[in-house]
Amino acid sequence: MTSAERTKRTYDRHPYPGTDLRQLEQKSGSLPSLQWMQAIGRPGRALPERVLVAGCGSGVEAVILRRRLPQAEIVAVDFSARSITVARRLERAAGSARPIRFLVADLTSPELARQTGGDFDLITCHGVLSYIPKPDQALRSLAACLRPDGALYLGVNGEASPAARLRPWLAGFGFALDELKNERRLRELLRLWDSLHDDELGELATMSVSYLASDVCGSHFKNWPLARWRAEANRGGWEVAGTDLLPTALLLTIARENYRPLFPLWNGEVAARLDQIRPVGFHRMMLRKAKAGELDLAFASKPGQRLRWTGFYSVRFRPTASRRAVKALLNCPTFRLRFEWTLTPPQAAALRSLVASGVSSAGWMTTWRRSAVARRTLWLWCGLGVVAVESATNPAPGTPAPVRRSKKFN
Repeated sequence: MTSAERTKRTYDRHPYPGTDLRQLEQKSGSLPSLQWMQAIGRPGRALPERVLVAGCGSGVEAVILRRRLPQAEIVAVDFSARSITVARRLERAAGSARPIRFLVADLTSPELARQTGGDFDLITCHGVLSYIPKPDQALRSLAACLRPDGALYLGVNGEASPAARLRPWLAGFGFALDELKNERRLRELLRLWDSLHDDELGELATMSVSYLASDVCGSHFKNWPLARWRAEANRGGWEVAGTDLLPTALLLTIARENYRPLFPLWNGEVAARLDQIRPVGFHRMMLRKAKAGELDLAFASKPGQRLRWTGFYSVRFRPTASRRAVKALLNCPTFRLRFEWTLTPPQAAALRSLVASGVSSAGWMTTWRRSAVARRTLWLWCGLGVVAVESATNPAPGTPAPVRRSKKFN
């Protein structure tokens, strides 16, 4: 039996994150903020009209996205027929106003775009590719499903994921992990594990056997550092626009300007280098289709690009005792981040205009090229998600989007 077949058998037996509808309805899901996904992956864009949930499992995330995006057309796929059956039951129980299209499909199939209708603004793929033997095939298939200005949210296991240690640890006590059962001895061992760990998995002793057997102790998983996931994404035609670890990691480097050795590396590589220093157990990243020269620091002088105010931060200006400086206070409630920068009056004026219009105008970069400090500041703001690089070929704010007809499904 191949790894793919074993993985499919596991999820047919144990749909993720479970089959109990009451418990599923109470789950809040693990997707990051929709505002963050938009700000980093689709800066300046309206809310997505078509969304693909790639690897939907029991349907929790699809139902949550339906609540967040009541007008969007949502398609949700999974390779487990049993999981899709549970997801449809959950949707009926949740009473969604607009139906979700649930399909049995393989993310690695070159036919995925045809099966789903393609043309998606946003794709979410959370906790799925870590368990697929050939994630590069899935990434290529997903790229074919996306609009040119769309984005992919990808959630995958990191190098510090405890799952790699938990599986052999339980096996050492004689547990058959492919046939995990809800027994007292298992719970005792998990409570012991919990007492010695404080990690991203949370309290394992409280989790269902279905979740433990499929997601934590599955037959196949990849706990890769971000650098390897980024390389895999690059081969599939993607570039990392940002990760959830990047703003908080950069915050730790700002006070003493320890970030200087990283300048002018771009967001994806900066995040990968920081993950090497401080590995995490789970990566949440936004991917965009890579375009030649689009995602590099050339935006500082390249006329075909501009900066977009992401709206992920609020900004407040405060005068200083010196007429030659203005304080800019930036605040991001989602990540609980606050920053204060000292700007020159021309820089403050330029920032005000960017916030007001949402996009940089011709000549906006002039004031930021005058010093190394100013260039590094703008580079940091890209990493922190304050601003994002956008191709000038994208429609300007207020430009009507082309009318898209609903796809017909077989």
